[in-house]
Amino acid sequence: MIVMSVAGIVIGGQVSAQAACNGAGCTGLDPQAQGCAATDLGGTYYLEPSSQRYSMVVRTSSACNARWARMIIDVNPCCFARELAVETQRLVGSTWVALDFRTVTIGAGQVGNFWTTMVANRSDDRVRVCNQIGTAGWVCGGWAS
Repeated sequence: MIVMSVAGIVIGGQVSAQAACNGAGCTGLDPQAQGCAATDLGGTYYLEPSSQRYSMVVRTSSACNARWARMIIDVNPCCFARELAVETQRLVGSTWVALDFRTVTIGAGQVGNFWTTMVANRSDDRVRVCNQIGTAGWVCGGWAS
């Protein structure tokens, strides 16, 4: 049984890590390393012609006030690396302006969970998740606020 915790908060006998960053202070940081618990904002499931199965979602952390892209790859045979990205835009007047684009490269044949570094979650921004295989060009999900 835990009696005291210096690094976190005791909840039901377990230690819960506190987030180490918030908002813009999280930009470019690893969500796992910063203790940012998350919920899925939305995602898309793809079944590619070559039977490569994966899902991509935007994750949102209310504890860190940040977002990032996450990809789970079930089957990734063969030959091409892929990139995962989280993209944000901000509404300036009546125009959406590019704000941030964070990527992570996933090696050919790798399977498992992968994620980008974080971007700030601001109320006047929109966000989406994107994927690129090799140099085939970016394929992105819809925008979410």
